Amino acid sequence: MTFRINGLASATLATLFAATLFTATSGTAYATGYPIGQPNRVDGGFSCRNFDTANLLTEMTVTPVDGVTVSNDGTLDLTVIYYDSTQGWILDWYQENTGPVIRHVVIEDGDTSAHSYTYDPATDHDRLLHAEAAPRTPGGRALYKPLRRATFCYATRTDTTPYQSCPRQIWTSPAGLPNWPASISPATPMRTLFGSTVADNTVGEALNYGDDDSLAGVRRGLLREAAAALLNARSSWLRYPLAEAQVVNFTRSVHDGADHEEILSLTATLRSYNEINCPISDGF
Repeated sequence: MTFRINGLASATLATLFAATLFTATSGTAYATGYPIGQPNRVDGGFSCRNFDTANLLTEMTVTPVDGVTVSNDGTLDLTVIYYDSTQGWILDWYQENTGPVIRHVVIEDGDTSAHSYTYDPATDHDRLLHAEAAPRTPGGRALYKPLRRATFCYATRTDTTPYQSCPRQIWTSPAGLPNWPASISPATPMRTLFGSTVADNTVGEALNYGDDDSLAGVRRGLLREAAAALLNARSSWLRYPLAEAQVVNFTRSVHDGADHEEILSLTATLRSYNEINCPISDGF
Protein backbone atom coordinates (compact mmCIF):
# COMPACT_ATOMS: atom_id res chain seq x y z
CA MET A 1 0.00 0.00 0.00
CA THR A 2 1.34 3.45 -0.94
CA PHE A 3 -0.15 6.87 -0.27
CA ARG A 4 0.88 10.52 -0.36
CA ILE A 5 1.07 12.62 2.77
CA ASN A 6 -0.89 15.83 2.12
CA GLY A 7 -0.94 16.90 5.76
CA LEU A 8 2.03 15.61 7.74
CA ALA A 9 0.77 12.99 10.15
CA SER A 10 3.59 12.84 12.68
CA ALA A 11 6.39 14.88 14.19
CA THR A 12 8.91 12.52 12.60
CA LEU A 13 7.58 13.08 9.10
CA ALA A 14 7.27 16.79 9.70
CA THR A 15 10.90 16.99 10.77
CA LEU A 16 12.12 14.93 7.82
CA PHE A 17 10.08 16.89 5.32
CA ALA A 18 11.19 20.23 6.73
CA ALA A 19 14.84 19.21 6.52
CA THR A 20 14.47 18.01 2.95
CA LEU A 21 12.44 21.03 1.90
CA PHE A 22 15.17 23.28 3.26
CA THR A 23 17.78 21.30 1.34
CA ALA A 24 15.85 21.54 -1.92
CA THR A 25 14.91 25.21 -1.65
CA SER A 26 18.32 26.31 -0.47
CA GLY A 27 19.66 25.37 -3.89
CA THR A 28 22.04 22.66 -2.73
CA ALA A 29 21.65 18.93 -2.13
CA TYR A 30 24.23 17.91 0.42
CA ALA A 31 24.55 16.05 3.70
CA THR A 32 27.78 14.99 5.33
CA GLY A 33 28.34 11.23 5.17
CA TYR A 34 25.64 10.48 2.59
CA PRO A 35 24.82 8.39 0.74
CA ILE A 36 25.67 5.61 3.17
CA GLY A 37 25.15 2.87 0.60
CA GLN A 38 27.83 1.91 -1.89
CA PRO A 39 26.41 2.38 -5.41
CA ASN A 40 26.99 -0.16 -8.17
CA ARG A 41 25.82 0.28 -11.74
CA VAL A 42 23.30 -2.43 -12.71
CA ASP A 43 20.75 -2.97 -15.45
CA GLY A 44 17.13 -2.01 -14.93
CA GLY A 45 15.19 -4.87 -13.40
CA PHE A 46 18.11 -6.08 -11.26
CA SER A 47 16.91 -8.40 -8.49
CA CYS A 48 18.63 -9.44 -5.28
CA ARG A 49 16.55 -12.65 -5.19
CA ASN A 50 18.12 -14.60 -8.06
CA PHE A 51 19.83 -17.02 -5.65
CA ASP A 52 17.30 -16.87 -2.81
CA THR A 53 16.48 -20.58 -2.76
CA ALA A 54 15.18 -20.42 0.82
CA ASN A 55 12.82 -17.50 0.06
CA LEU A 56 14.19 -15.35 2.86
CA LEU A 57 14.43 -12.09 0.88
CA THR A 58 11.63 -9.74 -0.17
CA GLU A 59 11.54 -6.84 -2.61
CA MET A 60 9.24 -3.84 -2.24
CA THR A 61 8.94 -1.37 -5.11
CA VAL A 62 8.08 2.30 -4.64
CA THR A 63 7.23 4.79 -7.40
CA PRO A 64 8.91 8.08 -6.43
CA VAL A 65 6.51 11.04 -6.38
CA ASP A 66 7.65 14.62 -5.78
CA GLY A 67 7.34 15.13 -2.02
CA VAL A 68 6.82 12.62 0.80
CA THR A 69 5.47 9.11 0.24
CA VAL A 70 4.78 6.47 2.88
CA SER A 71 4.85 2.83 1.74
CA ASN A 72 3.99 -0.40 3.54
CA ASP A 73 3.86 -3.95 2.16
CA GLY A 74 2.65 -5.53 5.40
CA THR A 75 6.20 -6.04 6.70
CA LEU A 76 8.35 -3.03 5.79
CA ASP A 77 7.31 0.56 6.60
CA LEU A 78 9.12 3.26 4.64
CA THR A 79 9.07 7.00 4.20
CA VAL A 80 10.50 8.12 0.86
CA ILE A 81 11.28 11.77 0.16
CA TYR A 82 11.90 12.66 -3.48
CA TYR A 83 12.78 16.16 -4.64
CA ASP A 84 14.47 18.22 -7.36
CA SER A 85 17.62 20.03 -6.25
CA THR A 86 20.20 22.09 -8.08
CA GLN A 87 22.09 18.84 -8.67
CA GLY A 88 18.98 17.12 -10.03
CA TRP A 89 16.49 14.59 -8.63
CA ILE A 90 17.35 13.15 -5.21
CA LEU A 91 15.78 10.35 -3.15
CA ASP A 92 16.04 9.98 0.63
CA TRP A 93 14.53 7.03 2.51
CA TYR A 94 13.80 6.25 6.15
CA GLN A 95 12.72 2.91 7.63
CA GLU A 96 9.91 3.44 10.14
CA ASN A 97 9.83 0.00 11.82
CA THR A 98 12.20 -2.61 13.22
CA GLY A 99 12.56 -6.19 12.04
CA PRO A 100 13.22 -5.94 8.29
CA VAL A 101 16.90 -5.57 7.37
CA ILE A 102 17.45 -3.58 4.15
CA ARG A 103 20.40 -4.84 2.11
CA HIS A 104 19.96 -3.13 -1.27
CA VAL A 105 18.06 -0.19 -2.71
CA VAL A 106 17.92 -0.23 -6.50
CA ILE A 107 16.95 3.04 -8.16
CA GLU A 108 16.04 3.20 -11.84
CA ASP A 109 15.69 6.18 -14.13
CA GLY A 110 13.49 6.48 -17.20
CA ASP A 111 16.25 5.14 -19.46
CA THR A 112 16.23 1.82 -17.51
CA SER A 113 19.75 2.32 -16.21
CA ALA A 114 20.00 1.70 -12.49
CA HIS A 115 22.21 1.79 -9.42
CA SER A 116 22.11 -0.70 -6.57
CA TYR A 117 23.04 0.88 -3.24
CA THR A 118 24.47 -1.81 -0.96
CA TYR A 119 24.31 -1.66 2.85
CA ASP A 120 26.85 -3.56 4.95
CA PRO A 121 26.23 -3.15 7.79
CA ALA A 122 22.53 -2.58 7.36
CA THR A 123 21.06 0.85 8.06
CA ASP A 124 17.58 2.25 8.63
CA HIS A 125 17.93 5.30 6.37
CA ASP A 126 19.95 6.92 3.62
CA ARG A 127 20.00 10.19 1.73
CA LEU A 128 21.11 11.62 -1.61
CA LEU A 129 20.47 8.54 -3.75
CA HIS A 130 20.46 9.47 -7.42
CA ALA A 131 20.65 8.21 -10.99
CA GLU A 132 23.07 9.16 -13.76
CA ALA A 133 23.44 12.83 -14.66
CA ALA A 134 22.43 14.19 -18.06
CA PRO A 135 21.63 17.67 -19.49
CA ARG A 136 17.93 18.55 -19.42
CA THR A 137 18.34 20.85 -22.39
CA PRO A 138 20.86 20.78 -25.27
CA GLY A 139 24.13 22.18 -24.00
CA GLY A 140 22.79 22.48 -20.47
CA ARG A 141 24.46 21.40 -17.24
CA ALA A 142 24.27 17.68 -16.41
CA LEU A 143 21.74 16.98 -13.63
CA TYR A 144 20.64 13.75 -11.98
CA LYS A 145 17.84 12.22 -14.05
CA PRO A 146 14.32 11.66 -12.67
CA LEU A 147 13.65 8.24 -11.16
CA ARG A 148 10.87 5.90 -12.22
CA ARG A 149 11.10 3.43 -9.35
CA ALA A 150 13.04 2.38 -6.25
CA THR A 151 13.16 -1.25 -5.12
CA PHE A 152 14.04 -2.15 -1.54
CA CYS A 153 15.50 -5.62 -0.94
CA TYR A 154 15.21 -6.78 2.64
CA ALA A 155 15.41 -9.80 4.94
CA THR A 156 13.31 -10.24 8.06
CA ARG A 157 14.93 -11.41 11.26
CA THR A 158 12.51 -13.64 13.13
CA ASP A 159 12.64 -16.19 15.94
CA THR A 160 10.35 -18.54 14.00
CA THR A 161 12.68 -19.23 11.05
CA PRO A 162 14.01 -22.82 10.99
CA TYR A 163 17.53 -21.61 10.16
CA GLN A 164 20.52 -20.44 12.17
CA SER A 165 23.77 -18.84 11.06
CA CYS A 166 26.41 -16.36 12.17
CA PRO A 167 27.83 -13.34 10.33
CA ARG A 168 31.46 -12.80 9.46
CA GLN A 169 31.85 -10.36 12.36
CA ILE A 170 31.05 -13.16 14.80
CA TRP A 171 33.32 -15.74 13.14
CA THR A 172 36.30 -13.39 13.48
CA SER A 173 35.50 -12.39 17.08
CA PRO A 174 36.97 -13.92 20.28
CA ALA A 175 33.60 -15.60 20.89
CA GLY A 176 33.39 -17.01 17.38
CA LEU A 177 36.91 -18.30 16.74
CA PRO A 178 36.64 -21.30 19.13
CA ASN A 179 33.51 -22.43 17.26
CA TRP A 180 35.06 -22.83 13.81
CA PRO A 181 34.56 -26.26 12.23
CA ALA A 182 37.68 -28.40 12.62
CA SER A 183 38.19 -28.62 8.85
CA ILE A 184 38.66 -24.83 8.42
CA SER A 185 40.98 -22.41 10.19
CA PRO A 186 41.77 -18.73 9.60
CA ALA A 187 44.96 -19.90 7.83
CA THR A 188 43.13 -22.18 5.36
CA PRO A 189 43.75 -20.96 1.77
CA MET A 190 40.59 -19.81 0.00
CA ARG A 191 41.79 -21.64 -3.12
CA THR A 192 41.60 -24.92 -1.18
CA LEU A 193 37.89 -24.29 -0.66
CA PHE A 194 36.75 -22.39 -3.77
CA GLY A 195 39.26 -23.28 -6.48
CA SER A 196 42.32 -21.79 -8.12
CA THR A 197 40.56 -18.80 -9.72
CA VAL A 198 39.86 -16.96 -6.47
CA ALA A 199 42.33 -14.59 -4.84
CA ASP A 200 45.30 -16.23 -3.14
CA ASN A 201 44.36 -15.32 0.43
CA THR A 202 43.41 -17.15 3.59
CA VAL A 203 39.89 -17.53 4.99
CA GLY A 204 40.79 -15.15 7.81
CA GLU A 205 41.89 -12.52 5.31
CA ALA A 206 38.82 -13.02 3.13
CA LEU A 207 36.48 -12.50 6.09
CA ASN A 208 37.94 -9.00 6.44
CA TYR A 209 37.89 -8.03 2.76
CA GLY A 210 36.67 -4.59 1.84
CA ASP A 211 34.95 -4.01 -1.50
CA ASP A 212 34.09 -1.35 -4.07
CA ASP A 213 32.12 -1.09 -7.32
CA SER A 214 34.87 -2.51 -9.56
CA LEU A 215 34.71 -6.12 -10.71
CA ALA A 216 37.60 -7.00 -8.40
CA GLY A 217 35.83 -5.15 -5.57
CA VAL A 218 32.49 -6.92 -5.89
CA ARG A 219 34.32 -10.25 -6.19
CA ARG A 220 36.01 -9.51 -2.85
CA GLY A 221 32.61 -8.78 -1.32
CA LEU A 222 31.31 -12.10 -2.63
CA LEU A 223 34.28 -14.08 -1.28
CA ARG A 224 33.94 -12.38 2.11
CA GLU A 225 30.34 -13.59 2.44
CA ALA A 226 31.13 -16.97 0.86
CA ALA A 227 33.81 -17.64 3.49
CA ALA A 228 31.29 -16.96 6.26
CA ALA A 229 28.67 -19.04 4.44
CA LEU A 230 31.00 -22.05 4.27
CA LEU A 231 31.77 -21.76 7.98
CA ASN A 232 28.02 -21.77 8.63
CA ALA A 233 27.32 -24.67 6.27
CA ARG A 234 30.10 -26.83 7.77
CA SER A 235 29.00 -26.20 11.36
CA SER A 236 26.69 -29.07 12.30
CA TRP A 237 25.36 -27.15 15.31
CA LEU A 238 23.88 -24.52 12.98
CA ARG A 239 21.02 -24.89 10.46
CA TYR A 240 22.18 -23.03 7.35
CA PRO A 241 19.79 -22.52 4.39
CA LEU A 242 22.37 -23.83 1.88
CA ALA A 243 24.36 -27.05 1.76
CA GLU A 244 28.14 -26.79 1.63
CA ALA A 245 28.19 -27.88 -2.02
CA GLN A 246 25.68 -25.17 -2.93
CA VAL A 247 27.82 -22.49 -1.33
CA VAL A 248 30.92 -23.65 -3.19
CA ASN A 249 29.22 -24.22 -6.55
CA PHE A 250 27.26 -20.94 -6.51
CA THR A 251 30.38 -19.00 -5.54
CA ARG A 252 32.65 -20.61 -8.13
CA SER A 253 30.15 -20.17 -10.93
CA VAL A 254 29.30 -16.56 -10.20
CA HIS A 255 32.85 -15.49 -9.34
CA ASP A 256 34.27 -17.00 -12.54
CA GLY A 257 31.37 -15.78 -14.69
CA ALA A 258 32.39 -12.17 -13.92
CA ASP A 259 28.80 -10.89 -14.26
CA HIS A 260 28.67 -7.80 -12.04
CA GLU A 261 24.95 -8.17 -11.29
CA GLU A 262 25.05 -11.88 -10.53
CA ILE A 263 27.90 -11.26 -8.10
CA LEU A 264 25.92 -8.56 -6.29
CA SER A 265 22.80 -10.73 -6.20
CA LEU A 266 24.58 -13.76 -4.73
CA THR A 267 26.44 -11.54 -2.27
CA ALA A 268 23.12 -10.10 -1.06
CA THR A 269 21.70 -13.59 -0.57
CA LEU A 270 24.72 -14.93 1.30
CA ARG A 271 24.95 -11.84 3.50
CA SER A 272 21.31 -12.24 4.52
CA TYR A 273 21.67 -16.00 5.00
CA ASN A 274 24.70 -15.37 7.23
CA GLU A 275 22.73 -13.33 9.76
CA ILE A 276 19.93 -15.60 11.00
CA ASN A 277 19.49 -15.98 14.79
CA CYS A 278 23.16 -16.53 15.59
CA PRO A 279 23.44 -18.39 18.93
CA ILE A 280 26.81 -16.74 19.66
CA SER A 281 26.59 -13.26 21.11
CA ASP A 282 29.48 -10.85 20.71
CA GLY A 283 27.74 -7.49 20.57
CA PHE A 284 26.88 -7.70 16.86
